[in-house]
Amino acid sequence: MAADSRRAAETAGGWRTVAAVLIVFAVLLAAYVRTLMPGTVGGDAGELQYAAPLLALVHPTGQPLYVLLGKLWTAVLPFGEEAYRMNLLAAVSAALAGASLTWLTIRLTANHVVALVAGLVLGLGGALWGQAVIADKYAFTVLLAVWICGLALWWGRDHAAPHADRLLYALSAAFGIGLLHHRSLGLFAAGIGVLVLWQLRGEIVRRWQRTLVCAALVIVPALVMYPTVLPLLRANDNSPLMWQPDSAAGWVDFLLERHVLSDEVLVFDDAGTISEQLALYRRALVADHTPFVALIALGGVVLLARRRPVSAVFMLVSFGLLAFFSANFRGNERQFTYYLPSFVVLAYAFALGADGLTRTLNRRGRVVVALALLAIPFYQMATTYPEKRLEATYGEPLDLWRQTLKTGDMGRRLASGLDALPEGAVLAADWEQVTILWYEQNVAGRRPDVTILYPIERYADFLGERPVCLARHVLTDPRWIPANVDALICLEDAPRFDLPDDIQPINTRLTAPDDGREVIELTGYRWGAEPAAVRRGTHIPLTLYWQALVDDIGADWSLSLRVLSADDWSVLWMRDIGAPVMGLYATSRWAAGEIVADYHELTIPPDIAPGRYLWAVVAYRQVDGDFVSLRDPQDGINILGGVFDVIDD
Repeated sequence: MAADSRRAAETAGGWRTVAAVLIVFAVLLAAYVRTLMPGTVGGDAGELQYAAPLLALVHPTGQPLYVLLGKLWTAVLPFGEEAYRMNLLAAVSAALAGASLTWLTIRLTANHVVALVAGLVLGLGGALWGQAVIADKYAFTVLLAVWICGLALWWGRDHAAPHADRLLYALSAAFGIGLLHHRSLGLFAAGIGVLVLWQLRGEIVRRWQRTLVCAALVIVPALVMYPTVLPLLRANDNSPLMWQPDSAAGWVDFLLERHVLSDEVLVFDDAGTISEQLALYRRALVADHTPFVALIALGGVVLLARRRPVSAVFMLVSFGLLAFFSANFRGNERQFTYYLPSFVVLAYAFALGADGLTRTLNRRGRVVVALALLAIPFYQMATTYPEKRLEATYGEPLDLWRQTLKTGDMGRRLASGLDALPEGAVLAADWEQVTILWYEQNVAGRRPDVTILYPIERYADFLGERPVCLARHVLTDPRWIPANVDALICLEDAPRFDLPDDIQPINTRLTAPDDGREVIELTGYRWGAEPAAVRRGTHIPLTLYWQALVDDIGADWSLSLRVLSADDWSVLWMRDIGAPVMGLYATSRWAAGEIVADYHELTIPPDIAPGRYLWAVVAYRQVDGDFVSLRDPQDGINILGGVFDVIDD
């Protein structure tokens, strides 16, 4: 043990250590920046994009440390809007996590190649990579977990060394800081407790001054920060959350977030379901890090158990608790985000196992194993980078429900109609959409006259009093007429009969196939791109303007938006929707002469060849198992909208 400590200390400060740490940091940061989301994102990440610049209270447990850090970061960084800066803070946090793990692994093993590989393996895992490119708190959680776990292993090895007290103080401080950020880090307490209590035993009372210092480093940051910073953030009144504690009991409920202990989130129902949840966890672990990492990590724990059994117990207890509780922390479609602290323990175990393996080999064998180990992060990069790059540059279209707005420029497209809303409107949204809208209003300074509501059901309280708009599909009273204002929806009490001045005319009248009546006209369109050329791998906002030609259209027509080859009109891309205006306004409700604004997104596939294409709409319905369509004047079902050119990225 003493020899390990001396060897690690001798190698930790050399140029190879500096090079390994810098390589890991540079590789990870370059990968993250290349796949960084360009602007606003939805949900918790979007909350931090507005909360940090405004010093606003965020949802429990408030994350005061990260909000303060975000405020400093966004104030100092000289480029990009605040949303981008917060995305970049996550990227830097994740890159520092990989670099820190590399440095701490060198202190533990004196093996630079293994440490470099371990840092990259952690950072290039798909779950962490996905959190490193949006402004959420999980990348910073991983950074703190790296230091907590690494310092615990370091102290466990050197607990009898002259510098052991300094390591113990550092471990206590790291754990105390972790309690200021995310509750998952508190699960390290059991493993640390076993490690410290066993190694020190009688010294805990005999050296009570050291014990008090360690306890203070763990407890005092939370005792100071939560009662002072959180009320100050609350007093700023910049948070749109409905949960605003205003009493001591309210703050206790807020910090404990009591529903976490109920069936809403932490669910321990039956053995079969728990087994299924753990199987999901296992698949995520293997998908992120390959089976080889898991096997080598298992070997690392076995080796550690032979040399330092109490440290092995620390790793097993910490990993077990983190894996079990994160697997059963439900009610979140991105549940894998809770897995990340356990992946940190896995990375350290992998490093210990890889180091033990290389020590048993001769020089040639070590070279072969080193190359094999380096192949793991290369594989991760090759499989994960294309997906993350596509998410950043291409993203996803805005669907009806808009419950995941975390890729590409989805946030910008969602908020595109904010400036065109009626004066003094009420805009209702759910969590994933509302954080983007709050950012646009309170950080970007757009439309301070608009009242933004959350949750979306509150819109009903304002019907008939003020103009009411929605950020996603939600069923409404049929007496209200929905119309798109770009990607948003406004509810109106009477039909519109006037056309905007800035639309591209089409004026194609459509005939019903059963009785030959002209029932609907595709009057024109407006789209959010240069009409001459568009980049492939983009989603082009497209608002269609329909006009009802008769009072009784007689049927509900669905729509299919399509991209066609200019040569033979073959369909290259299509998307169907059950009714216009995001599925809310059935054509059977339209009045004669009414103008209906109907938002869609024309998706230009990323693998499409540059050249000329057409876009068209099909209006169809199903009758007795067959599809029938409205017809244009040439008796065609593809209602031609326009021609456009696709260019390279």
